[in-house]
Amino acid sequence: MKMETYPTSDLYLSAFLKAKGLKIIDRKTDGKKVIFVFQDRKDREELIRLFFNDGLVSISAFKGAIQELKTMIFNG
Repeated sequence: MKMETYPTSDLYLSAFLKAKGLKIIDRKTDGKKVIFVFQDRKDREELIRLFFNDGLVSISAFKGAIQELKTMIFNG
């Protein structure tokens, strides 16, 4: 059975999804753009709706997620 994935290049959406517990399984590059690939799950669409409608997440989890994503970007 193939694992479903969700790719995005949006840093803040990626941080939100990571802070909400989605697992990053890969990081790809497309020119200068970095694409984070998440293991998909049933509630991902709802989490994206929350993100675009001021959904709440722990600030420490969000900050930590941004730091980890930046590390992935700059240390490839």
